[in-house]
Amino acid sequence: MACNLRQLGLAALLSVIASATPSGGALLAARVQQALDPATSGEQLRRAAARYRELVKHWQPIARGGPLQAGDRNARVLQLRKLLELYGDYRGQPGPTAAPAGDSLRFDRALQTALEHFQRRHGLAPSGVAEGETLAALAVPPSERAEQMTLNAERWDRLSLPAESRYVLVNVPDYRLQLVEDSQVVLDMKTVVGKSSTRTPDMRSRITHIIFNPTWTVPRSILITQLLPKARHNPAAMHRRGYRVIQYHSGATSPITTEGLARAAGGHATLRQVSGPGNTLGKVKFVTPNKRAIFLHDTQAKSLFSLQVRARSHGCVRLQHPEELAYALLAPQGWDRIEIAQAATGDQAHNVRIKPAPRLYIVYMTAWLDRDGRPQFRRDIYHRDKKTSPPAED
Repeated sequence: MACNLRQLGLAALLSVIASATPSGGALLAARVQQALDPATSGEQLRRAAARYRELVKHWQPIARGGPLQAGDRNARVLQLRKLLELYGDYRGQPGPTAAPAGDSLRFDRALQTALEHFQRRHGLAPSGVAEGETLAALAVPPSERAEQMTLNAERWDRLSLPAESRYVLVNVPDYRLQLVEDSQVVLDMKTVVGKSSTRTPDMRSRITHIIFNPTWTVPRSILITQLLPKARHNPAAMHRRGYRVIQYHSGATSPITTEGLARAAGGHATLRQVSGPGNTLGKVKFVTPNKRAIFLHDTQAKSLFSLQVRARSHGCVRLQHPEELAYALLAPQGWDRIEIAQAATGDQAHNVRIKPAPRLYIVYMTAWLDRDGRPQFRRDIYHRDKKTSPPAED
């Protein structure tokens, strides 16, 4: 079967696998969709921004107060309904007849659905309750949203993506990765990105290799602030977790000792975690040559993917389904899911070259129009919407 699969495009290949492996492949096939086109996204955002500026004359904020939820009945519910109707999220009561006028004060199911729609468009948890971040998003005037769309239109204008090859796109504020082939999104997953203090940068590179069961050489910033204090306090525990001292010049490794930690503190060595099930990078690392030592990888902290705000890493991009990305990138080379699983098992490192190496784009987009023409907004987690800078070339 592998010989025949090599002749298929990735999108078609994923469809074949979907029929054979419902648990994994069906998820991928269900997500296939048209990728956004930077050539038109900028102009679409500008037109949407113009429409939002027209909304200013009709916009009225919700009066201050507590949360609004299903079953409430008051004037603020009516304000919420009018606001969501203005933005196109609320489209009236379902069914052939309109609701009685008096019901407009009640927080009903139709309003809850509209609010969930608004929350999804703004990258918020679709709780159907107006509180906290949702009330803050509702309080942003359309004029500010218009400026946000105009700024992001300029970012889309600067982004040039290949139309007839595969590439990986990571949008930092959206906490998502997409694998695109021939303008089709064939894989989509959650990510964890850098904290505000250790930001994931804009970047253009390639994914050249996949390392199964990688080692982790600790960056100096993490070494000094986090791991050296732990190693001094309990060197035996750090040894059990697979950490060793590695000399910068010779590359020699040794167990954790007081002398070795002193050399690490002095800048002559660092710590390296050996391959294995407990490695911080997890089972899979995607090599992306760049000057910042940024790469994509698995993680032990799977619980982070259940969070709505996922700016939690030291700068690298953690992946929700790294083995799915490995399979999608290596399938055209004849790899099947069993081989991927075998390579990721145990504690032996395997370095596999990707042919050809797909391009990687890490971008910062806080606004765009989805395929249904609906404005999507995301939180400006790095406070960059006040200034612009082109993606870095690496």
